[in-house]
Amino acid sequence: MRLIFSIAILCLTVSLKCMAQVSFGANYLGGKVMLHTSKIYIQAPNYSQALELSYQRQSRGYQYWHKRYGYPETSFNMALVHYGGSELGTAIGIYPAIQFSFLKTPKMNFFFRIGGGLAYATQRWNRLPYSDSMNNILGSRINNFTMIQLGGKMNITTHWSIRTGLHFFHISNAAARQPNYGINTSGFFIGGAYCPQHHSTPIASSSKGSSPYKKFTLGATASISFAEDKVADGPIYPNYTFGILSGLHWREKFRSSIGLDAAFSEKMRSFYKNNYLFPGKEKRQAWRYSVFLAHEFLWGRVGLPLQLGYYLNRPLGGEPIYQKVGLNYHFIRNLRKYKLGDAYFMLQLKTHYASAEYVEMGLGILF
Repeated sequence: MRLIFSIAILCLTVSLKCMAQVSFGANYLGGKVMLHTSKIYIQAPNYSQALELSYQRQSRGYQYWHKRYGYPETSFNMALVHYGGSELGTAIGIYPAIQFSFLKTPKMNFFFRIGGGLAYATQRWNRLPYSDSMNNILGSRINNFTMIQLGGKMNITTHWSIRTGLHFFHISNAAARQPNYGINTSGFFIGGAYCPQHHSTPIASSSKGSSPYKKFTLGATASISFAEDKVADGPIYPNYTFGILSGLHWREKFRSSIGLDAAFSEKMRSFYKNNYLFPGKEKRQAWRYSVFLAHEFLWGRVGLPLQLGYYLNRPLGGEPIYQKVGLNYHFIRNLRKYKLGDAYFMLQLKTHYASAEYVEMGLGILF
């Protein structure tokens, strides 16, 4: 055990000397659960709180996108959440985050911070009589976790800083299991961070290389998703989505595109078959086609895509417009050197306004 501990300390010391400016932080979050719909049975606890632990890294301008975004700070975080009541229990969230400064001085820094990852919740809905069947907010223990913060940081010494502001975090399973109203919590945070190196304002005369993106691209996507029927503990159906798109990279940090999607719903096909609709044509009628506009914020290999789509057909009615938001990881990104220049994994949440339909996982390519 001593040997392992010594190796860990040695590796940490070497990393602090070789890496960009890093810091270790902790925030206390206090607030209240917001019940956003009357369909939630339980009452909100009087007070909810959380402890957020962070490993933070300040960009220094060595990548082309650092300066473009004002030298953002990236972090890896863990949130220990206690909702303040036995009905909701506790949760643990693990998530990366990125922090953007919109006003910065040598001593002060006002920022916007957003992150997302996974969370484990100790309490969930269960129809069995020995469990809490009134807790209809979450239908699963594994959920997605989203954290948003708006605040300010002040350096009080060469190594220590304090920060405070407002927070909002959300836990839900993106309709993979029912029920899925999700838990929204908002309030204030206060905390501090220790930087082994001294605080400094990042300045770089020039970034290494040029943008890895060519201006115009053509691409295709394919994804799969799973969603439970509206009945809790019901069947889970797969969905398959295929798309083609044309895009434009601009200012070395954005990608805008327009495209067409075709989505097959096994749930829709089963509905037709069980209700004797479109006999012999169930599969053909289970396709939905749409046109979409998309925009992706790019930070090196990581992208945050936003998509707005309009259905060209609606076999079962419903909302004509949908939205997608998610995360892309570009494991190939040099469009100037290769014909197949950009390939990425994608994880996206599809919603109809505030109602989640499913989370899709897939692969995208750009030429």
